[in-house]
Amino acid sequence: MQTGERIGSGYFVSFRMRSIEPELIDGSGYSSEEFIDSMADLRRINRLLGGQSAMATRLYPMILALGKSEVRLLDVGTGSADIPIDIVRWARAHGIRIHFVVLDLNEIAAGEARKITEQYPEINVVRADALKLPFAERSFDFVLASLFLHHFETPSAAGLIKSFARVAESAFIINDLRRHPIAYYTIRLLTMIFTRNRLVRNDSAVSVLRGFTDPDIAEISQLAGIHVEIHRHFPYRYILIGKPFESAH
Repeated sequence: MQTGERIGSGYFVSFRMRSIEPELIDGSGYSSEEFIDSMADLRRINRLLGGQSAMATRLYPMILALGKSEVRLLDVGTGSADIPIDIVRWARAHGIRIHFVVLDLNEIAAGEARKITEQYPEINVVRADALKLPFAERSFDFVLASLFLHHFETPSAAGLIKSFARVAESAFIINDLRRHPIAYYTIRLLTMIFTRNRLVRNDSAVSVLRGFTDPDIAEISQLAGIHVEIHRHFPYRYILIGKPFESAH
């Protein structure tokens, strides 16, 4: 269901249901330069709005609890791999060896990730389809996804979670957006001030409209047959944690 409709020169938005409006970044109507510029903006937004810290708050204690000297991680829909880089830096500081596969289907994103991670031999960039993960069961201790799940409609999102549970040994951790009017109008204002990139200006707002509420997550969890813990993080973030083969209530 489309959540917004234009009325005159304004824009009336309903937050009751998730938007089905596609993000520009999921199409092909952009140049490589415009796409790469948008990823640089998204890295700044991640730092500014707590995307990295929300993931770290949940993931790092779970890694330490394993008590392993080597940990295998998969990051799905990695973009330019900024969050994996932060995780590797933390692991180095704590004497933990990381074997990190980061995956993106977009050729430009995968190429940019390879360039940015050149100084991080722990990270291996793979171009592949997230809905057809080319890995055996329990190949990784943790499977991560940041600002990725909201790109999918409910049935596909459920399939994605099932695939995460299949290849995860300990847990999968999803960092994504909570749909809320304050989040929507704040990101519209911030992107109008801080970027001229049309992909970021459009998609940052659309992504909030495609974001989640608790009932949305419950529906995805039920369809997947995987119980998902819901944790809210400031500002307007969800961290969703699921365990392999744990049934939904």
